[in-house]
Amino acid sequence: MRTRTRDFPGADRPTNERLTLDVANDEEAIINEILKIRRTNPISLEAIGFLLGADPSQVSRYLNGTSSVTLTNYLRIARALGYRCRIVLELADIGPRNTPPLDLRIASHKVINARRSPIP
Repeated sequence: MRTRTRDFPGADRPTNERLTLDVANDEEAIINEILKIRRTNPISLEAIGFLLGADPSQVSRYLNGTSSVTLTNYLRIARALGYRCRIVLELADIGPRNTPPLDLRIASHKVINARRSPIP
């Protein structure tokens, strides 16, 4: 796993696992595209590192998946390779039995302190 936090702790276990896998797949697609660009435009890790102000070995760890990396750094690497990145948000696949993938409504609630008397 390349990012620090990829899970969804507020979701039930099956939903958490499905969403976590979706995020991992999206991240893998970004890395594969960057690696494909790098193969067609051979720019050294030293040159990328110099532009990013990072050590070339750190850039290598980003691209090999052995170090945590932010989306911003993926965008910076792509830009250093001469590419502008555009993020396209698409509606996620519909869940089982054609239901929406999540119901994210949070019901209102009040915490009642039994020791405190109501103010008149």
